[in-house]
Amino acid sequence: MAIASDRAMKLGRAAFGRSCAIMVALSVMGSAVAEPVCAQTLAPELRLRVDAAVRDVLGQTYSPSASIAIVRDGEIVYAAAYGRARLSPVEKATPATRYQLASLSKSLTAQALLLLEQDGKLDLDDPVSRWIPDLSGGDKVTVRQLLQHTAGFPDHYPQTYPAGPRMKPTTPDTITKTWGHHPLLFAPGSRFRYSNLNYVIAGRIAEKVSGMPLFAFLRQRVFVPLGMEATIDLDDIDASTPDLTIGYVRPALGALEPAPEEGRGWSFGAGQVVTTADDVARWDTAFLAGRLLKPTQAREEITVPTLADGSRSSYALGLFVSQRGGRTVYYHVGQGLGFIAINRLYPAEKIAIIVLTNDSSSTAFAQIADRLAYLIVPPTAIDAQARAAFRAVQAGRPDRVEATDDFSRWFDTARARSFAASLGPLGEPQSFDLRSEDSADGITTRVYDVRAREKKLRLILQSMADGKLESFDVQKAE
Repeated sequence: MAIASDRAMKLGRAAFGRSCAIMVALSVMGSAVAEPVCAQTLAPELRLRVDAAVRDVLGQTYSPSASIAIVRDGEIVYAAAYGRARLSPVEKATPATRYQLASLSKSLTAQALLLLEQDGKLDLDDPVSRWIPDLSGGDKVTVRQLLQHTAGFPDHYPQTYPAGPRMKPTTPDTITKTWGHHPLLFAPGSRFRYSNLNYVIAGRIAEKVSGMPLFAFLRQRVFVPLGMEATIDLDDIDASTPDLTIGYVRPALGALEPAPEEGRGWSFGAGQVVTTADDVARWDTAFLAGRLLKPTQAREEITVPTLADGSRSSYALGLFVSQRGGRTVYYHVGQGLGFIAINRLYPAEKIAIIVLTNDSSSTAFAQIADRLAYLIVPPTAIDAQARAAFRAVQAGRPDRVEATDDFSRWFDTARARSFAASLGPLGEPQSFDLRSEDSADGITTRVYDVRAREKKLRLILQSMADGKLESFDVQKAE
């Protein structure tokens, strides 16, 4: 497969850090604004650690390839690719290689609807029936609820493989007519249930309101202004399309094989974007700088709804929202046929991490993202305390000043030696990710996923209200 030489050279320079570039962003009025910025680069030592981390994960998981991009302080500081975009005949992955984003596309579909609301052409609280009549509950379901996955529509494509009619081409109208008349699974707005059908309907509404095909609207309002030159529509790909990676699946414990292909149209609105990590990073830089939308729509994009039981959903408009350990993270994962991608945005730190892979049978994407976060994202005060506690126990010298009297007595010298004997040889962790946080009865429990020397551990810490450590436990998480 031929490589577009000019694009490859541009992205190749990005992979080794740009000294100066023209960053093109979408202004709050929806027009293109060119901003010259001198980009940072990663320090050579850090760049080597990033490269080593990605290669290590690919080697451990036997995944074919990964493409990454890192945004820091609002600039793309690194973009690189590793491994093979194609196994036979062998073709190396480059920063110019395009991957399917799968459900990362939902962030872009949501942005299309937010732009149309910003233009005054629709209201996200409009009933769906205003734009698409005769859908189940269409007079009660709102456009906002589609984007929040609280509409109640079932999923038209829950499988991880194409079967039956999914092997043949379809249209969004066919999908909505076939699945949009099923009874709603719950009262609109009362629960969260992820459904690709929500975004097919939302994408079709965007087309009706704008009078343009969804991808054409995104190209005009988002991709071109942001300089996302590599971004293409999955349904436009043919044998002549350059710079494409092949998606792979692994049957059980067997060898990787090319993923089956679905018919055109099945990923409309929910997963139709194909692009590079560098192009995703361009969107991220504009998002982190608040240049994608006007303030009202920008707030809507990251606001999660309250559900019927009083709990708050973790999904806003095209983005998951995580708030743990004093840190907010916006993110989305996309899994398609032979592809898994993740996009994480750290708004307070002005950092983004993008990982695209062409193997839907492994957790390489998540492991890479976790390891890059450990290297790039500064720990919060809570995370720094957890890391310090782990290192102290590894060394057999727990900080008893930071522990409660009860825990200090229980975690005596003999127990400290026992923990250090197994944890000490693991050395510095490769990743240290807070997975859950819960407070009850004056005690906060935090669970971390820790990787070190190919070992996956679960670290469980309990702290009192004054911050003192009440419990420390490590379990094997494999």
